[in-house]
Amino acid sequence: MAQRLYEGMFLFDSNLASRDWPSLERHVEDVLRKHSGEIVYSERWPDRRMAYEIRGCKKGTYYLTYFNAPPGAIAGLRRDCELSDRILRVLFLQEEGIEEELERRKNRQTVDAAEGEERPRARSARDGESSDDEEGERPRTRRRAEEEKESESD
Repeated sequence: MAQRLYEGMFLFDSNLASRDWPSLERHVEDVLRKHSGEIVYSERWPDRRMAYEIRGCKKGTYYLTYFNAPPGAIAGLRRDCELSDRILRVLFLQEEGIEEELERRKNRQTVDAAEGEERPRARSARDGESSDDEEGERPRTRRRAEEEKESESD
């Protein structure tokens, strides 16, 4: 069956993430691998205070992934994530433009590495280099802000 590119956002308890981040990454990789998925790019976001408690947690750590998986695997992935005691929430997206977003993130990572900046929180399956999201902003929010600035200057 043909593989599709998906964006996955995982939310973890920030206390657990600060104590044992590598095991959380392995856990996500194992869940994806179980359903024939393969991570293309991943990025850890800084801890954030949540609007409301989830399973008694007030702060969370987001883990953004781009992965290839068969279309039928998403239902099983969602179920396994809901049953996991380590994953607080999960969101999977598959939409037009996701390839461009992935390339933008990879290119930003390459530019940062060329400028000599060390950004230790992201991983790419392609090159294994590190990066972090600028100022901890959500990418879609930042893109909207840039579009608003452009429309104001017109």
